[in-house]
Amino acid sequence: MDATEQPRIPGVKYRKVTRYRTQTTVIDGIPSAREVPYTAWEPVPPRELDELILRGVTAVAGGFTAIAVAGGTASLGGLLNPLVPAVIAYGMGSVFAVAWLYCLGIEWLNRTAPDRARPAKVAGWFFLLLSMGAVAAYGHTLHQEWAGGFGACVDLVAKGSWWLLLREYAVPLDAGVAHWVQDQEQRLAGRALLAGRVRRLNRRAAYQRAVGGAEFQAADAMLTHAEAARGLSEAPAEPAPEPARAPAVVAPPAAPVPPSTSAVPTPTPAQPVVPAATVPVTPPAPPAGQQGGTQAPPPVSDITRPSMAAICRREIGVDPEVTDTALVAAVLAAGHPDKPNLADTVRRTALRVDPTRKTRRVS
Repeated sequence: MDATEQPRIPGVKYRKVTRYRTQTTVIDGIPSAREVPYTAWEPVPPRELDELILRGVTAVAGGFTAIAVAGGTASLGGLLNPLVPAVIAYGMGSVFAVAWLYCLGIEWLNRTAPDRARPAKVAGWFFLLLSMGAVAAYGHTLHQEWAGGFGACVDLVAKGSWWLLLREYAVPLDAGVAHWVQDQEQRLAGRALLAGRVRRLNRRAAYQRAVGGAEFQAADAMLTHAEAARGLSEAPAEPAPEPARAPAVVAPPAAPVPPSTSAVPTPTPAQPVVPAATVPVTPPAPPAGQQGGTQAPPPVSDITRPSMAAICRREIGVDPEVTDTALVAAVLAAGHPDKPNLADTVRRTALRVDPTRKTRRVS
């Protein structure tokens, strides 16, 4: 026994294994490591009878299934052989047995959710009845009713063995736990479905941009203008401030004239009344920190001109090697204002429209 090996425990089975350890050799201060094998003994876990029995019954159920599929295929193939060629007849003969086996697999996947497994369980028993009926009918055609009946029971035995085995594995979940699992599955399925839809739409959009031609570019430009116009029309407009009204100047009452019998009274001219519209209105003082007497009106964007992306897409569609300078000139010709960073904005917009310009170094 190796010096580093732990002592054995009485009553525990051991088996011999080969292990490796690192051994270092140092010569002239230079180390060299290598793997050295050695023999050790490790404990062997006791044999699990439940696991052994479970494997055994699973193997038996698999054997029953193989025999049932072979018998059902032979019976139904012999029944259909006078109608269709032998290859097709025996291929059709395997459908019924494989069908209930398929439903068995679906039932296994939903063994913890009885509600989801119920349709597969019902369909499996229905396909089993069809397979048994085919075997019994083949026995009847050969005037061997007893043989056909017992042969049909082979499918029943195979299906029953799997049904019992699934009951051993099935663990119904509590109502709260089952709801939690279903909720998580719905969340993950929704995210996966949405990601697939977005991926498909992106592929379709990239394909249309690549092969759509002038028609697609024109449609894109029209829809872009329509969306921009609709966005501006739906935005709430700010109410315009009402002009201040100047107070009207009222003339003072005329002085009373004393009565006189010898002279005709001369009326005193009244002060002229100035209309309110002609009175000059002093504009309000600008707020603190603002220079000038009046405030510049906000800039109004022209919705009739094409967008910068539409212009770049149109020019690149006509000439893929168009330079950034030509694109800037086209943007200015369309009515866009000249800004300090206009060239950089046009260049980045052109790269979004045609990413290959970066690799082709179009400038």
